[in-house]
Amino acid sequence: MNRDKVTGGLGRGEEENLEVNPMHPKIIPLATAPRCGAKTRTGKSCRSPAMENGRCRMHGGMSTGAPKGNKNALKHGRFTAKSIATRKAISELIRQSRELANSY
Repeated sequence: MNRDKVTGGLGRGEEENLEVNPMHPKIIPLATAPRCGAKTRTGKSCRSPAMENGRCRMHGGMSTGAPKGNKNALKHGRFTAKSIATRKAISELIRQSRELANSY
């Protein structure tokens, strides 16, 4: 493959890899990325790159929250009223059986 055709004659590996792989997402250079702009303790504005919500990771503002359909947030059911009542009933049966066994 002709190197000048792929890189435009610049001879840099970054451009070569991006040009060869059309599925690679467009990378925004950090120098031109939008800035956070939050006021720091020195009184100047923050110079970190901003996230989607307009603030950097240190000054994040509102959280984006858990992903939609988060399976990690599902309840396991151990402390539902039904399971608590079942455990109490089992404990009572065990207590009664121990009393009966000790009475002989």
